[in-house]
Amino acid sequence: MDFTSDYAHRRMVKFLTITLIVFMTAFGLLANRYRPGRRDRFRFSKAYLAFASLWAIAFSLVYGRQIYKDYQEGQINLKDATTLYSYMNITVAVINYVSQMIISDHVAKMMSKVPFFDTLKAFRLDSRSLYKSIVLSLVKTVAFPLTIEVAFILQQRRQHPEMSLIWTVYRLFPLIISNLLNNCYFGAMVVVKEMLYALNRRLDAQLQEVNQLQRKDQLKLYTRYYRMQRFCALADELDQLAYRYRLIYVHSGKYLTPMSLSMILSLICHLLGITVGFYSLYYAIADTFIMGKPYDGLGSLINLVFLAISLAEITLLTHLCNHLLVATRRSAVILQEMNLQHADSRYRQAVHGFTLLVTVTKYQIKPLGLYELDMRLISNVFSAVASFLLILVQADLSQRFKTQ
Repeated sequence: MDFTSDYAHRRMVKFLTITLIVFMTAFGLLANRYRPGRRDRFRFSKAYLAFASLWAIAFSLVYGRQIYKDYQEGQINLKDATTLYSYMNITVAVINYVSQMIISDHVAKMMSKVPFFDTLKAFRLDSRSLYKSIVLSLVKTVAFPLTIEVAFILQQRRQHPEMSLIWTVYRLFPLIISNLLNNCYFGAMVVVKEMLYALNRRLDAQLQEVNQLQRKDQLKLYTRYYRMQRFCALADELDQLAYRYRLIYVHSGKYLTPMSLSMILSLICHLLGITVGFYSLYYAIADTFIMGKPYDGLGSLINLVFLAISLAEITLLTHLCNHLLVATRRSAVILQEMNLQHADSRYRQAVHGFTLLVTVTKYQIKPLGLYELDMRLISNVFSAVASFLLILVQADLSQRFKTQ
């Protein structure tokens, strides 16, 4: 039953992984050929690079022309959250195209060396936790774009009812492209989190057995030879867990490298989106109470959607990173709680080696080395938004009362 469940978990994770690879290749963000079952699973391809270049050129020309046309017609309103959100995502998407083409050879070599599925086979994942994490990933990947599409439809029906609904898909597409790399990283780290949880469960099982073997009644019950034999077996298992922990640490850090620029740009987009979203809500209220204009309820609702999506994106990323950091710290806590007073020297050596590994390799998620992603991110974002809003609101109120 457990074997069947583990096999189903691996099949599901493999299916989702291949689906992401297909999407990235189809949209020109991965210029590497995927060859499952081979040693170098990802191989740089000039044909795929040419295909990615065509995507980048076509995308830049189509959406660059649209921005230029909006500028000429005076339709650029950066106080509108939807407009700003669209332009920022177009910019991020173009940068993602260029950066991924530049590092495509490095990405192929890096991803070919990641023993992702081999490491996954070594652990028994918890079904409930895994399914919950996958649902969150699907919400981020599928539900958020669909929600934004609904907001675009409402805006289109209100401002341009004569236009086709295809126009809303046209506006949504840059958002999908700009978030595709982030969604790949999020999905990979969800699985890494589950592997760390599984590793900690095995460590916890060892903690219970090791501490039990050294109780006074157990020392009398078992012979010294049996305990030495058992400790050696546990030490071998602990060495394997330390090896897997090192693989997770090293390769998750390497996997972050090609995604770092996209993550930083995405965080900046969300920061500006949240600021403009709150400012748009304030602006509608100020127009009503100060200028006597009717309250724009639908416009505020649309802005609120983009504000909520930006907040949710940052919250999901922050909590995932925090769960990863807590899981690695939990490994250190379990190792420190092990009683080694009557343990075999071989087992003591294994525990000390694993403890040193966890202590020295302090797990951090720091894209481009600029900012560590943990729970402080949410408070720092709100602090920055509050500072920006204070300046914008003061400037707006000053301007309003001057004109009256």
